[in-house]
Amino acid sequence: MSKMKIYNTLHQQKELLKPIEEKHVKIYACGVTTYDDCHIGHAMQAVFFDMMRSYLEYVGYKVTYVRNYTDVDDKIIDRAKSLNMSPRQLAEEMIQSSKNDMEKLELRPATFEPKVSECIPDIISMIETLIENKAAYKTTEGDVYYRVRQKSDYGKLSNRKVDELLSGTRHLSQGSKEDPMDFALWKKDTTQDASWTSPWGTGRPGWHIECSVMSKKYLGACFDIHGGGRDLIFPHHENEIAQSESANKCSYASIWVHSGLLTINKQKMSKSLGNHIRIKDFLKKWDAEVLRFSYLQNHYSSNIDFSEKVFQNSRRRLFYYYQTLKLIEDLSKDKPGEAEKVVSHDVKNFEDKFSQSMNDDFNTPKAIAEMNIIIKKANKYLNSNPNKKIDELIKIAQVVVKVCSVFGLLQKDPSSFLNKNNQILLNELNLSEETIQEEIKKRQEARDEKNWAVSDKIRENLFEKGIMLQDSGEKTTWILKDVLD
Repeated sequence: MSKMKIYNTLHQQKELLKPIEEKHVKIYACGVTTYDDCHIGHAMQAVFFDMMRSYLEYVGYKVTYVRNYTDVDDKIIDRAKSLNMSPRQLAEEMIQSSKNDMEKLELRPATFEPKVSECIPDIISMIETLIENKAAYKTTEGDVYYRVRQKSDYGKLSNRKVDELLSGTRHLSQGSKEDPMDFALWKKDTTQDASWTSPWGTGRPGWHIECSVMSKKYLGACFDIHGGGRDLIFPHHENEIAQSESANKCSYASIWVHSGLLTINKQKMSKSLGNHIRIKDFLKKWDAEVLRFSYLQNHYSSNIDFSEKVFQNSRRRLFYYYQTLKLIEDLSKDKPGEAEKVVSHDVKNFEDKFSQSMNDDFNTPKAIAEMNIIIKKANKYLNSNPNKKIDELIKIAQVVVKVCSVFGLLQKDPSSFLNKNNQILLNELNLSEETIQEEIKKRQEARDEKNWAVSDKIRENLFEKGIMLQDSGEKTTWILKDVLD
Protein backbone atom coordinates (compact mmCIF):
# COMPACT_ATOMS: atom_id res chain seq x y z
CA MET A 1 0.00 0.00 0.00
CA SER A 2 1.38 3.40 -1.01
CA LYS A 3 2.88 5.77 1.54
CA MET A 4 0.75 8.87 1.50
CA LYS A 5 1.36 12.33 2.90
CA ILE A 6 -1.47 14.76 3.67
CA TYR A 7 -1.19 18.38 4.80
CA ASN A 8 -2.39 18.59 8.40
CA THR A 9 -3.75 22.01 9.36
CA LEU A 10 -3.28 21.10 13.03
CA HIS A 11 0.51 20.87 12.70
CA GLN A 12 0.86 23.00 9.54
CA GLN A 13 2.86 20.37 7.68
CA LYS A 14 2.47 17.30 5.50
CA GLU A 15 2.24 14.11 7.52
CA LEU A 16 2.25 10.41 6.71
CA LEU A 17 -1.22 8.88 6.78
CA LYS A 18 -1.22 6.25 9.52
CA PRO A 19 -4.77 4.96 10.01
CA ILE A 20 -5.73 4.05 13.57
CA GLU A 21 -7.11 0.79 12.20
CA GLU A 22 -4.78 -0.82 9.69
CA LYS A 23 -6.00 -0.46 6.09
CA HIS A 24 -9.17 1.35 7.25
CA VAL A 25 -9.42 5.14 6.91
CA LYS A 26 -12.21 6.98 8.72
CA ILE A 27 -13.21 10.41 7.39
CA TYR A 28 -15.66 13.00 8.65
CA ALA A 29 -16.52 16.04 6.52
CA CYS A 30 -18.86 18.83 7.61
CA GLY A 31 -21.94 18.84 5.39
CA VAL A 32 -24.48 21.47 4.41
CA THR A 33 -26.88 23.46 6.56
CA THR A 34 -30.22 22.63 5.00
CA TYR A 35 -31.94 26.00 4.66
CA ASP A 36 -31.54 26.53 0.90
CA ASP A 37 -30.51 24.77 -2.31
CA CYS A 38 -26.85 23.82 -2.64
CA HIS A 39 -24.57 26.02 -4.74
CA ILE A 40 -21.34 25.24 -6.57
CA GLY A 41 -19.32 26.14 -3.48
CA HIS A 42 -20.95 23.21 -1.67
CA ALA A 43 -20.28 21.04 -4.71
CA MET A 44 -16.58 21.95 -4.61
CA GLN A 45 -16.09 20.50 -1.14
CA ALA A 46 -18.20 17.44 -1.98
CA VAL A 47 -16.15 16.72 -5.12
CA PHE A 48 -12.83 17.08 -3.32
CA PHE A 49 -13.74 14.74 -0.47
CA ASP A 50 -15.29 12.28 -2.90
CA MET A 51 -11.96 12.30 -4.76
CA MET A 52 -10.02 11.65 -1.54
CA ARG A 53 -12.26 8.77 -0.60
CA SER A 54 -12.05 7.29 -4.11
CA TYR A 55 -8.26 7.49 -4.25
CA LEU A 56 -7.85 5.88 -0.84
CA GLU A 57 -10.09 3.05 -2.02
CA TYR A 58 -8.15 2.88 -5.30
CA VAL A 59 -4.89 2.17 -3.43
CA GLY A 60 -6.51 -0.49 -1.25
CA TYR A 61 -7.92 1.14 1.88
CA LYS A 62 -11.36 0.50 3.26
CA VAL A 63 -12.94 3.93 3.77
CA THR A 64 -15.76 4.91 6.10
CA TYR A 65 -16.89 8.37 5.08
CA VAL A 66 -19.37 10.43 7.11
CA ARG A 67 -20.93 13.66 5.80
CA ASN A 68 -23.68 15.16 7.92
CA TYR A 69 -26.75 17.31 7.35
CA THR A 70 -27.15 20.21 9.75
CA ASP A 71 -30.94 20.27 9.86
CA VAL A 72 -31.21 22.28 13.10
CA ASP A 73 -30.02 25.89 12.84
CA ASP A 74 -31.04 29.55 13.18
CA LYS A 75 -30.93 29.98 9.38
CA ILE A 76 -33.42 27.15 8.92
CA ILE A 77 -35.78 28.59 11.52
CA ASP A 78 -35.60 32.11 10.04
CA ARG A 79 -36.13 31.00 6.44
CA ALA A 80 -38.95 28.63 7.40
CA LYS A 81 -40.75 31.58 9.04
CA SER A 82 -40.34 33.68 5.91
CA LEU A 83 -41.79 30.84 3.81
CA ASN A 84 -44.58 30.14 6.30
CA MET A 85 -43.55 26.52 6.75
CA SER A 86 -42.15 24.43 9.60
CA PRO A 87 -38.36 24.17 10.08
CA ARG A 88 -38.60 20.39 9.79
CA GLN A 89 -40.47 20.58 6.48
CA LEU A 90 -37.96 23.05 5.03
CA ALA A 91 -34.98 20.99 6.20
CA GLU A 92 -36.37 17.78 4.71
CA GLU A 93 -37.06 19.46 1.37
CA MET A 94 -33.53 20.88 1.25
CA ILE A 95 -31.98 17.52 2.22
CA GLN A 96 -33.77 15.88 -0.69
CA SER A 97 -32.71 18.73 -2.97
CA SER A 98 -29.10 18.25 -1.88
CA LYS A 99 -29.25 14.50 -2.50
CA ASN A 100 -30.67 15.12 -5.98
CA ASP A 101 -27.87 17.59 -6.73
CA MET A 102 -25.16 15.18 -5.57
CA GLU A 103 -26.66 12.39 -7.65
CA LYS A 104 -26.66 14.58 -10.76
CA LEU A 105 -23.01 15.43 -10.06
CA GLU A 106 -22.44 11.66 -10.05
CA LEU A 107 -21.15 11.74 -6.47
CA ARG A 108 -21.60 8.62 -4.39
CA PRO A 109 -23.47 9.01 -1.10
CA ALA A 110 -21.26 8.99 1.98
CA THR A 111 -21.12 5.77 3.99
CA PHE A 112 -23.26 7.52 6.61
CA GLU A 113 -25.21 10.77 6.21
CA PRO A 114 -26.60 11.55 9.67
CA LYS A 115 -28.95 14.40 10.51
CA VAL A 116 -28.57 16.46 13.67
CA SER A 117 -32.26 15.94 14.48
CA GLU A 118 -31.67 12.17 14.66
CA CYS A 119 -28.82 12.51 17.16
CA ILE A 120 -30.39 14.66 19.91
CA PRO A 121 -30.14 11.98 22.67
CA ASP A 122 -26.43 11.53 21.85
CA ILE A 123 -25.91 15.30 21.93
CA ILE A 124 -27.58 15.60 25.33
CA SER A 125 -25.41 12.75 26.61
CA MET A 126 -22.16 14.44 25.53
CA ILE A 127 -23.23 17.75 27.05
CA GLU A 128 -23.96 15.95 30.34
CA THR A 129 -20.46 14.47 30.23
CA LEU A 130 -18.93 17.90 29.65
CA ILE A 131 -20.83 19.31 32.64
CA GLU A 132 -19.66 16.37 34.79
CA ASN A 133 -16.08 17.05 33.67
CA LYS A 134 -16.42 20.73 34.68
CA ALA A 135 -15.86 21.70 31.04
CA ALA A 136 -19.39 23.14 30.69
CA TYR A 137 -22.02 24.83 32.82
CA LYS A 138 -25.74 25.60 32.79
CA THR A 139 -26.99 29.18 33.07
CA THR A 140 -30.08 30.37 34.91
CA GLU A 141 -31.69 31.04 31.50
CA GLY A 142 -31.50 27.36 30.54
CA ASP A 143 -28.52 27.58 28.17
CA VAL A 144 -25.39 25.45 28.47
CA TYR A 145 -21.93 26.84 27.62
CA TYR A 146 -18.48 25.36 27.15
CA ARG A 147 -15.73 26.79 29.40
CA VAL A 148 -13.08 27.79 26.89
CA ARG A 149 -10.36 28.80 29.35
CA GLN A 150 -10.29 25.42 31.09
CA LYS A 151 -8.87 23.97 27.84
CA SER A 152 -5.23 25.00 28.06
CA ASP A 153 -4.47 24.32 24.39
CA TYR A 154 -7.58 25.99 22.99
CA GLY A 155 -6.65 27.67 19.72
CA LYS A 156 -4.16 25.00 18.60
CA LEU A 157 -5.87 24.40 15.24
CA SER A 158 -6.28 28.05 14.24
CA ASN A 159 -2.99 28.97 15.93
CA ARG A 160 -4.67 31.62 18.08
CA LYS A 161 -4.56 32.48 21.76
CA VAL A 162 -7.68 33.06 23.82
CA ASP A 163 -6.69 36.58 24.93
CA GLU A 164 -6.00 37.59 21.32
CA LEU A 165 -9.40 36.27 20.31
CA LEU A 166 -11.08 38.15 23.14
CA SER A 167 -9.42 41.45 22.22
CA GLY A 168 -11.05 41.25 18.80
CA THR A 169 -14.58 40.69 20.10
CA ARG A 170 -17.21 43.30 20.85
CA HIS A 171 -18.32 43.33 24.47
CA LEU A 172 -22.03 42.84 24.05
CA SER A 173 -24.40 41.67 26.75
CA GLN A 174 -23.30 38.12 27.61
CA GLY A 175 -26.23 37.14 29.84
CA SER A 176 -25.09 34.53 32.35
CA LYS A 177 -21.94 33.50 30.48
CA GLU A 178 -18.94 33.19 32.77
CA ASP A 179 -16.62 34.40 30.03
CA PRO A 180 -17.24 36.19 26.71
CA MET A 181 -15.23 33.45 24.93
CA ASP A 182 -17.49 30.60 26.09
CA PHE A 183 -19.67 29.11 23.35
CA ALA A 184 -23.11 27.53 23.40
CA LEU A 185 -23.64 23.78 23.63
CA TRP A 186 -27.39 24.05 24.25
CA LYS A 187 -29.69 27.01 23.58
CA LYS A 188 -32.99 27.61 25.28
CA ASP A 189 -35.69 27.59 22.59
CA THR A 190 -39.31 26.56 22.18
CA THR A 191 -39.62 26.77 18.38
CA GLN A 192 -42.01 24.09 17.21
CA ASP A 193 -40.28 21.30 15.24
CA ALA A 194 -36.86 22.68 16.23
CA SER A 195 -36.66 22.17 20.00
CA TRP A 196 -36.35 19.20 22.34
CA THR A 197 -36.75 18.42 26.02
CA SER A 198 -33.47 18.22 27.93
CA PRO A 199 -32.25 18.19 31.57
CA TRP A 200 -31.78 21.96 31.21
CA GLY A 201 -35.20 22.71 29.75
CA THR A 202 -36.59 22.88 26.23
CA GLY A 203 -34.08 23.93 23.62
CA ARG A 204 -31.81 22.86 20.80
CA PRO A 205 -28.11 22.11 20.35
CA GLY A 206 -25.42 24.60 19.44
CA TRP A 207 -23.73 24.22 16.08
CA HIS A 208 -20.35 22.90 17.19
CA ILE A 209 -21.50 20.08 19.48
CA GLU A 210 -23.46 18.49 16.65
CA CYS A 211 -20.40 17.47 14.60
CA SER A 212 -18.51 16.24 17.68
CA VAL A 213 -21.38 13.90 18.45
CA MET A 214 -22.06 12.66 14.93
CA SER A 215 -18.40 11.94 14.21
CA LYS A 216 -18.06 9.98 17.45
CA LYS A 217 -21.27 8.05 16.86
CA TYR A 218 -20.17 6.75 13.46
CA LEU A 219 -16.36 6.80 13.62
CA GLY A 220 -15.43 6.64 17.31
CA ALA A 221 -13.91 9.19 19.69
CA CYS A 222 -10.71 9.38 17.64
CA PHE A 223 -10.53 8.92 13.88
CA ASP A 224 -8.20 9.62 10.98
CA ILE A 225 -9.28 12.61 8.89
CA HIS A 226 -11.61 15.53 9.59
CA GLY A 227 -12.36 17.86 6.70
CA GLY A 228 -14.25 20.95 5.74
CA GLY A 229 -13.84 24.35 4.13
CA ARG A 230 -11.07 26.67 5.31
CA ASP A 231 -13.71 29.07 6.62
CA LEU A 232 -14.63 26.46 9.27
CA ILE A 233 -11.20 26.33 10.96
CA PHE A 234 -12.30 28.96 13.48
CA PRO A 235 -14.52 28.84 15.37
CA HIS A 236 -16.27 25.63 14.28
CA HIS A 237 -13.42 23.14 14.07
CA GLU A 238 -11.53 24.74 16.93
CA ASN A 239 -14.58 24.32 19.14
CA GLU A 240 -15.14 20.76 17.95
CA ILE A 241 -11.65 19.82 19.10
CA ALA A 242 -12.10 21.50 22.48
CA GLN A 243 -15.42 19.91 23.40
CA SER A 244 -14.58 16.47 21.95
CA GLU A 245 -11.28 16.20 23.80
CA SER A 246 -12.84 17.48 27.02
CA ALA A 247 -15.64 14.92 26.78
CA ASN A 248 -13.70 11.91 25.51
CA LYS A 249 -10.36 12.48 27.28
CA CYS A 250 -8.42 11.61 24.13
CA SER A 251 -7.21 13.26 20.94
CA TYR A 252 -9.89 13.96 18.34
CA ALA A 253 -9.05 13.71 14.60
CA SER A 254 -5.47 12.84 13.64
CA ILE A 255 -5.35 14.90 10.43
CA TRP A 256 -7.30 18.07 9.64
CA VAL A 257 -7.85 18.74 5.94
CA HIS A 258 -9.28 22.03 4.68
CA SER A 259 -10.43 22.90 1.18
CA GLY A 260 -10.10 26.37 -0.30
CA LEU A 261 -12.85 28.87 -1.01
CA LEU A 262 -14.63 29.72 -4.26
CA THR A 263 -15.02 33.07 -5.99
CA ILE A 264 -16.79 33.99 -9.24
CA ASN A 265 -14.94 36.48 -11.45
CA LYS A 266 -12.79 37.30 -8.41
CA GLN A 267 -15.82 38.16 -6.26
CA LYS A 268 -17.15 36.22 -3.30
CA MET A 269 -20.21 34.25 -4.35
CA SER A 270 -23.36 35.72 -2.81
CA LYS A 271 -27.03 36.21 -3.59
CA SER A 272 -26.76 39.99 -3.15
CA LEU A 273 -24.14 40.23 -5.93
CA GLY A 274 -26.23 38.08 -8.23
CA ASN A 275 -23.40 35.58 -8.81
CA HIS A 276 -24.78 32.86 -6.55
CA ILE A 277 -24.87 29.73 -8.76
CA ARG A 278 -27.06 26.86 -7.60
CA ILE A 279 -25.94 23.39 -8.67
CA LYS A 280 -29.24 22.74 -10.43
CA ASP A 281 -28.90 25.99 -12.42
CA PHE A 282 -25.32 25.21 -13.41
CA LEU A 283 -26.33 21.77 -14.69
CA LYS A 284 -28.95 23.27 -17.00
CA LYS A 285 -26.10 24.68 -19.09
CA TRP A 286 -23.05 22.55 -18.35
CA ASP A 287 -22.24 18.86 -18.00
CA ALA A 288 -21.52 17.66 -14.44
CA GLU A 289 -18.13 16.44 -15.64
CA VAL A 290 -17.22 19.99 -16.64
CA LEU A 291 -17.74 21.17 -13.07
CA ARG A 292 -15.78 18.26 -11.56
CA PHE A 293 -12.88 18.84 -13.95
CA SER A 294 -12.89 22.59 -13.25
CA TYR A 295 -12.43 21.85 -9.54
CA LEU A 296 -9.85 19.09 -9.90
CA GLN A 297 -7.51 21.15 -12.09
CA ASN A 298 -6.82 22.96 -8.81
CA HIS A 299 -5.38 21.61 -5.58
CA TYR A 300 -8.11 21.00 -3.01
CA SER A 301 -6.54 23.52 -0.61
CA SER A 302 -6.38 26.33 -3.19
CA ASN A 303 -8.84 29.16 -3.45
CA ILE A 304 -10.52 28.83 -6.85
CA ASP A 305 -11.86 31.58 -9.09
CA PHE A 306 -14.45 30.51 -11.65
CA SER A 307 -15.66 32.25 -14.78
CA GLU A 308 -17.43 31.33 -18.02
CA LYS A 309 -14.01 30.98 -19.66
CA VAL A 310 -12.89 28.40 -17.09
CA PHE A 311 -15.91 26.22 -17.84
CA GLN A 312 -15.45 26.58 -21.60
CA ASN A 313 -11.81 25.50 -21.33
CA SER A 314 -12.77 22.54 -19.15
CA ARG A 315 -15.34 21.41 -21.70
CA ARG A 316 -12.79 21.70 -24.51
CA ARG A 317 -10.26 19.69 -22.55
CA LEU A 318 -12.76 16.92 -21.79
CA PHE A 319 -13.88 16.92 -25.44
CA TYR A 320 -10.24 16.45 -26.48
CA TYR A 321 -9.82 13.54 -24.06
CA TYR A 322 -13.01 11.85 -25.20
CA GLN A 323 -12.11 12.36 -28.87
CA THR A 324 -8.80 10.62 -28.24
CA LEU A 325 -10.55 7.70 -26.54
CA LYS A 326 -13.07 7.48 -29.39
CA LEU A 327 -10.34 7.39 -32.05
CA ILE A 328 -8.58 4.58 -30.19
CA GLU A 329 -11.89 2.76 -29.76
CA ASP A 330 -12.65 2.99 -33.49
CA LEU A 331 -9.16 1.86 -34.40
CA SER A 332 -9.32 -1.15 -32.10
CA LYS A 333 -12.63 -2.28 -33.66
CA ASP A 334 -11.03 -2.44 -37.10
CA LYS A 335 -7.79 -4.02 -35.94
CA PRO A 336 -8.19 -5.84 -32.63
CA GLY A 337 -4.87 -6.26 -30.86
CA GLU A 338 -3.46 -7.94 -27.78
CA ALA A 339 -3.14 -4.98 -25.43
CA GLU A 340 -3.09 -7.08 -22.26
CA LYS A 341 0.23 -8.62 -23.30
CA VAL A 342 1.87 -5.30 -24.03
CA VAL A 343 4.47 -3.95 -21.60
CA SER A 344 4.33 -0.21 -22.17
CA HIS A 345 7.01 2.08 -20.77
CA ASP A 346 4.70 5.06 -21.37
CA VAL A 347 1.87 3.49 -19.39
CA LYS A 348 4.11 2.33 -16.53
CA ASN A 349 5.70 5.78 -16.29
CA PHE A 350 2.26 7.43 -16.26
CA GLU A 351 0.88 5.13 -13.54
CA ASP A 352 3.95 5.73 -11.36
CA LYS A 353 3.78 9.50 -11.73
CA PHE A 354 0.01 9.54 -11.19
CA SER A 355 0.49 7.69 -7.88
CA GLN A 356 3.39 9.94 -6.85
CA SER A 357 1.24 13.01 -7.48
CA MET A 358 -1.79 11.71 -5.59
CA ASN A 359 0.31 10.39 -2.69
CA ASP A 360 1.64 13.93 -2.28
CA ASP A 361 -1.38 15.48 -0.56
CA PHE A 362 -3.86 14.52 -3.32
CA ASN A 363 -2.09 16.68 -5.91
CA THR A 364 -4.76 16.51 -8.61
CA PRO A 365 -3.29 19.31 -10.82
CA LYS A 366 -0.02 17.37 -11.08
CA ALA A 367 -1.88 14.10 -11.72
CA ILE A 368 -3.90 15.74 -14.51
CA ALA A 369 -0.69 17.21 -15.97
CA GLU A 370 0.72 13.68 -16.16
CA MET A 371 -2.48 12.55 -17.87
CA ASN A 372 -2.10 15.35 -20.42
CA ILE A 373 1.37 14.06 -21.29
CA ILE A 374 0.19 10.54 -22.07
CA ILE A 375 -2.90 11.78 -23.96
CA LYS A 376 -0.63 13.94 -26.13
CA LYS A 377 1.58 10.92 -26.73
CA ALA A 378 -1.45 8.89 -27.77
CA ASN A 379 -2.41 11.57 -30.28
CA LYS A 380 1.13 11.60 -31.62
CA TYR A 381 0.83 7.86 -32.26
CA LEU A 382 -2.62 8.34 -33.80
CA ASN A 383 -1.28 11.02 -36.13
CA SER A 384 1.75 9.07 -37.32
CA ASN A 385 1.35 5.30 -37.73
CA PRO A 386 -1.43 4.12 -35.43
CA ASN A 387 -1.56 0.58 -36.80
CA LYS A 388 1.92 -0.12 -35.48
CA LYS A 389 0.95 1.24 -32.05
CA ILE A 390 -2.56 -0.21 -31.77
CA ASP A 391 -1.85 -2.38 -28.71
CA GLU A 392 -0.08 0.44 -26.88
CA LEU A 393 -2.87 2.87 -27.73
CA ILE A 394 -5.48 0.47 -26.34
CA LYS A 395 -3.38 0.08 -23.19
CA ILE A 396 -3.13 3.87 -22.79
CA ALA A 397 -6.91 4.26 -23.13
CA GLN A 398 -7.59 1.51 -20.59
CA VAL A 399 -5.24 2.98 -17.99
CA VAL A 400 -6.43 6.58 -18.48
CA VAL A 401 -10.05 5.51 -17.95
CA LYS A 402 -9.05 3.43 -14.91
CA VAL A 403 -7.16 6.19 -13.07
CA CYS A 404 -9.80 8.78 -13.98
CA SER A 405 -12.39 6.73 -12.11
CA VAL A 406 -10.78 8.30 -9.02
CA PHE A 407 -11.88 11.71 -10.31
CA GLY A 408 -15.24 10.64 -11.70
CA LEU A 409 -14.00 11.65 -15.16
CA LEU A 410 -13.99 9.89 -18.56
CA GLN A 411 -16.36 7.18 -17.36
CA LYS A 412 -19.00 7.85 -20.03
CA ASP A 413 -19.21 6.25 -23.45
CA PRO A 414 -17.10 8.61 -25.61
CA SER A 415 -19.75 8.84 -28.32
CA SER A 416 -22.36 9.91 -25.77
CA PHE A 417 -20.23 12.78 -24.43
CA LEU A 418 -19.09 13.86 -27.90
CA ASN A 419 -22.59 13.86 -29.38
CA LYS A 420 -23.93 15.91 -26.47
CA ASN A 421 -21.17 18.52 -26.58
CA ASN A 422 -20.10 18.53 -30.24
CA GLN A 423 -22.31 21.32 -31.56
CA ILE A 424 -21.93 23.42 -28.40
CA LEU A 425 -18.18 23.37 -28.74
CA LEU A 426 -18.18 24.03 -32.48
CA ASN A 427 -20.49 27.01 -31.87
CA GLU A 428 -17.85 28.42 -29.50
CA LEU A 429 -15.34 28.13 -32.38
CA ASN A 430 -17.84 29.59 -34.90
CA LEU A 431 -17.70 26.36 -36.88
CA SER A 432 -20.03 23.53 -37.83
CA GLU A 433 -19.56 19.84 -38.55
CA GLU A 434 -20.70 20.46 -42.14
CA THR A 435 -18.09 23.19 -42.67
CA ILE A 436 -15.29 20.96 -41.38
CA GLN A 437 -16.37 18.02 -43.53
CA GLU A 438 -16.55 20.28 -46.61
CA GLU A 439 -12.97 21.42 -45.95
CA ILE A 440 -11.84 17.82 -45.46
CA LYS A 441 -13.46 16.90 -48.79
CA LYS A 442 -11.76 19.82 -50.59
CA ARG A 443 -8.44 18.84 -49.08
CA GLN A 444 -8.86 15.23 -50.20
CA GLU A 445 -9.56 16.42 -53.74
CA ALA A 446 -6.40 18.53 -53.62
CA ARG A 447 -4.40 15.56 -52.36
CA ASP A 448 -5.81 13.34 -55.10
CA GLU A 449 -4.56 15.92 -57.59
CA LYS A 450 -1.24 16.08 -55.71
CA ASN A 451 -1.86 19.78 -55.08
CA TRP A 452 0.02 19.78 -51.78
CA ALA A 453 0.04 23.55 -51.42
CA VAL A 454 -3.78 23.73 -51.36
CA SER A 455 -3.97 20.64 -49.14
CA ASP A 456 -1.55 22.17 -46.62
CA LYS A 457 -3.34 25.54 -46.72
CA ILE A 458 -6.70 23.92 -45.83
CA ARG A 459 -5.05 22.06 -42.93
CA GLU A 460 -3.40 25.27 -41.69
CA ASN A 461 -6.64 27.28 -41.92
CA LEU A 462 -8.54 24.71 -39.87
CA PHE A 463 -5.71 24.54 -37.36
CA GLU A 464 -5.87 28.30 -36.86
CA LYS A 465 -9.59 27.93 -36.11
CA GLY A 466 -8.92 25.25 -33.48
CA ILE A 467 -9.28 22.05 -35.53
CA MET A 468 -6.49 19.54 -36.14
CA LEU A 469 -6.76 16.99 -38.97
CA GLN A 470 -5.49 13.45 -38.55
CA ASP A 471 -4.79 11.21 -41.55
CA SER A 472 -4.96 7.43 -41.19
CA GLY A 473 -4.61 5.63 -44.49
CA GLU A 474 -7.35 6.91 -46.78
CA LYS A 475 -9.42 8.27 -43.87
CA THR A 476 -9.16 11.77 -42.40
CA THR A 477 -10.71 12.65 -39.04
CA TRP A 478 -10.69 15.87 -37.05
CA ILE A 479 -9.89 16.51 -33.44
CA LEU A 480 -9.65 19.66 -31.36
CA LYS A 481 -6.36 21.45 -31.70
CA ASP A 482 -4.08 20.35 -28.88
CA VAL A 483 -5.69 22.18 -25.94
CA LEU A 484 -3.01 20.84 -23.59
CA ASP A 485 -0.31 23.32 -24.64
